[in-house]
Amino acid sequence: MGKHNTYKLILRLAVFFGGLFIVANGIVSTIQAGLGVNPWDVLHIGLSIQTGLSIGRIIQIVGLLLVGFSYFMKVKPSIGTILNMIFLGLFVDLVIGLNYIPSPDPLWQKISLFITGVAIFGFGCSIYISASLGAGPRDSLMLALKKIIPYRLGTVRTIMEVSAASTGYLLGGPLGLGTVTFALTVGYFIEMGFALIKLFKETVFYKTILAEQFR
Repeated sequence: MGKHNTYKLILRLAVFFGGLFIVANGIVSTIQAGLGVNPWDVLHIGLSIQTGLSIGRIIQIVGLLLVGFSYFMKVKPSIGTILNMIFLGLFVDLVIGLNYIPSPDPLWQKISLFITGVAIFGFGCSIYISASLGAGPRDSLMLALKKIIPYRLGTVRTIMEVSAASTGYLLGGPLGLGTVTFALTVGYFIEMGFALIKLFKETVFYKTILAEQFR
């Protein structure tokens, strides 16, 4: 690998890991708000309660199972899939351990923290996706299930989300109004994140220094 290609990969990895760390902060913010979390985190927290393992470790284990099933269905993981599987859980446990995100009592503060968490999550997703290193474990599962479920991708994804939330709730996970709110709004925040990235790509700094690295 040439020097230029090495620099290009390092820069992409930095963007990818930065995005994942932002996503982890969004996840922990919604957890700390106490109003319900995204469907997959309902499952992760439910499994954490039942097993005693940390939320981050559960995220890794669930990710590994999803990647394994997807591979069995001939959806091969990319480098981004594997890194997402490993590091998102690590970052979530790191943020929880550092304890810098509060758990407020007043309802208005809970709502504010939750909305902030969803926004941070969406923005983080847009950043790590922009690194173009591949889909995450859940996206791989969606593609794998599409091979055996004769529905549109959007329907398959909805089935996945509902199944994860329902199973997590039965295990004691925090299913709440926030779960529904997250599902209905996170897409808009991801879109806003991509819009901000598009604006950044119009800057002189990006065009003169970074553009070549993301082609």
